[in-house]
Amino acid sequence: MYNGYSSYDSEIQRHIVCNSSLSSNVPLSVAEKIAMPYLTHVHELILSNRPFSITIDKDFKWALEIFAFGFTCEDSSIYTLCANIYVEWLKVFEGTSINSYSIPPILKEKTEFYWSQMFWHLYHLFVIHDEKTADLLTKRMYTHKVLRQLQIMISQTELSLDLWHILLQVFLAIGDNVLSPPYRSM
Repeated sequence: MYNGYSSYDSEIQRHIVCNSSLSSNVPLSVAEKIAMPYLTHVHELILSNRPFSITIDKDFKWALEIFAFGFTCEDSSIYTLCANIYVEWLKVFEGTSINSYSIPPILKEKTEFYWSQMFWHLYHLFVIHDEKTADLLTKRMYTHKVLRQLQIMISQTELSLDLWHILLQVFLAIGDNVLSPPYRSM
């Protein structure tokens, strides 16, 4: 709808396409079989407050690809796990998570770098894909949960100027998507 009216337009367009290798190189049914056990494992680590073992950039970037897929997948169980994990990981900014051991050490060390990438995953909370039959009520409920935690995080932390710019771009992209004609393809 407002495409081209923002000075951030080229930056936004570069980020709103899901570049996960799971969504582009693997059939959906196979990608779901890869993502589900991994996300279940990460969620169990959070629930039991056990350490998250990934400490290498390459491995964490692969984990982020699974999350990028999870937010575009729209299988409600995968989507739910992604949302719950993101809500817990957003608490890295507050430093108050009761499950602090389950927040990846690499995310704690490079918070700004990784969240500058992870904020773009939030855009996919607002995309309805034509070919997918999402459980819209579940999607709305978990979208609200993630946004509430984001609101808490923003109100209790001092974000850098770069992260504020990224959030502005993400919210401009979300606004464009929400105000656009229904069910446009991405």
